[in-house]
Amino acid sequence: MKINIFDLEFNCEYFYIHSNSIVEKINFNNRIFYSKYKKIITPLTPILLKQHQNHEIHLALPLIEENRVNYLVIEYGQEDWKAFYALVKNLLKNLNIKLYFSYRDEKMMLLQIFIPKDSVDINIAYKEVENIKYLLNLKLKKSYKIFPNSNLPKNYNIITLPRTKI
Repeated sequence: MKINIFDLEFNCEYFYIHSNSIVEKINFNNRIFYSKYKKIITPLTPILLKQHQNHEIHLALPLIEENRVNYLVIEYGQEDWKAFYALVKNLLKNLNIKLYFSYRDEKMMLLQIFIPKDSVDINIAYKEVENIKYLLNLKLKKSYKIFPNSNLPKNYNIITLPRTKI
């Protein structure tokens, strides 16, 4: 089922909903991950999307589907998000990436930058992510996340749905 959120399009038959407690324990590469997102195997409804937009619930969608990726995502959750955003825009320009979509969630203090990809293989996506991460680390050592992340299980490569377009 296709889901359109702002400029983004997702194609998935399930979604994740945030819980206040741990819902899943995942063993991956000799590490244990505890997830607070419960997988719901049913298509996302407009009512749930509205509740998400109103901050009543937190929804997420999988980034990796059948070892393919449609977006690379950079997330940043600090107060100085405008400086980080300016840095990322410059970096993307230097990488000749002209198309990206930016969103902000004021309540969660989260900046999300989605870089569209045309159903690219997961291994190619991992290489592109590593290149962006390397270039970001040259300029900035602050805490940001970039997905897909090869060091995380697929169940952890999920993206919170954006709330406000920049």
